[in-house]
Amino acid sequence: MTPHVSVVLPTRNRLPQLRRALAGVAAQSFRDCEVIVVDDGSTDGTREWLSDGCAGVRFVTTPAPGGAGAARNRGIAQARGELIAFLDDDDVWRPAYLEQQVRHLDANREAALSYADHVEIDASGRARRPDTRALMKYRTVLVRMLAESFIHTMSVVMCRRGLFDALGHFDESLHIVHDLEWYARLLAAGQQFVHLPQTLVGRAVPGGLVTRHRQWLEEERRVVETTFAAGATVPGDERLVRACRSLYFARLGFSRGDVPFGLACLADALRTSTRWTLRIAARRVDRRLQRPDRAETREAAAP
Repeated sequence: MTPHVSVVLPTRNRLPQLRRALAGVAAQSFRDCEVIVVDDGSTDGTREWLSDGCAGVRFVTTPAPGGAGAARNRGIAQARGELIAFLDDDDVWRPAYLEQQVRHLDANREAALSYADHVEIDASGRARRPDTRALMKYRTVLVRMLAESFIHTMSVVMCRRGLFDALGHFDESLHIVHDLEWYARLLAAGQQFVHLPQTLVGRAVPGGLVTRHRQWLEEERRVVETTFAAGATVPGDERLVRACRSLYFARLGFSRGDVPFGLACLADALRTSTRWTLRIAARRVDRRLQRPDRAETREAAAP
């Protein structure tokens, strides 16, 4: 019998986290689904553990690591469901996740993709709900996506399988921002995203991105330049996006102790648009004063 939802879960050398993620899938109230784990060249016993028989899980292996985008593409190629839900191996769904996402897409037939809210859980187990409200007023959702990358993890995303047939799969040359490029491609093509305002996912932070911030910035700029070159935005949008992202990476660089990188990003933001840089910085300070970071409640912390 064909499942309604295909869960695609790429993994590499994170067997303890994978077990926890799969336990969260097994606890779902929605049962009409298949689970496809793509082992992206693990060397920690993941393949052997999957081969021994992980109940209810199909798995695909790759001879050598190809990156998350390539692993997701392999999982999609095996998927049979009308809907595809993505899950990272170090994230955990709450039991109602699949049920609520399916219901949301059923209620929004015009939408191609639904994304839910999440909490971020650090290494000590503390949980914080990120502020994902739009920082500025943007001309389009595409501009907002490029400026703020407001979907922080693919673990909150469920989409229709036909998107990949119509608009293509993930760009495997992008090892960090293949998801951003795909979102931008969908939005540029006129596809609609809908937000499910329920906290249904626990996301592990920090992830690998913060240790590869230079590569992250380089890949992001490729995506932004390609999108603008395709004529999906206007010049004013490009200045706003570049200033916003340069400020973000400046802050990330300083937080990682990479001062030269942080200073270069700050200088780039000011060169791009002093006006936008000052407005964005002021908005961020105001937002921080309104809502200082704090630990979440016990209820929010429990995945």
